[in-house]
Amino acid sequence: MSVRNGFLILAAFGVLAAGCATNPGATAEITRARTLIEQAEKGDAQQYAAVELDSARNKLREADDAAKHGDEDSAKARANEAAAAAELASARAQSARAQKDAEQVQKGNDTLQREAARETGTTPPQN
Repeated sequence: MSVRNGFLILAAFGVLAAGCATNPGATAEITRARTLIEQAEKGDAQQYAAVELDSARNKLREADDAAKHGDEDSAKARANEAAAAAELASARAQSARAQKDAEQVQKGNDTLQREAARETGTTPPQN
């Protein structure tokens, strides 16, 4: 075997070993969960879905602790649970805001109907 071939084999083995040694761990999952929690907080989840938001924060803390102790599987699982809870909190907050907006629209419609009925002398429909 020539020196050149030996060097190429050694270099290939080094690249392969370095690739196997690289383990991103639960960093991506934890970052995703943290981002989703921040989005939920900006979307008024604390007001409309406090329980779910608190659950997400607790799961994220557990994920951080597991990652610090080298338990990558547990860290990933807790981070994914945190992300799911944050998404649920966002969805519940969005739903609550939509419900509140619908109630405001309904009140506006009721007011318009009463005004129209008053002007025409008819009885407004009852909801």
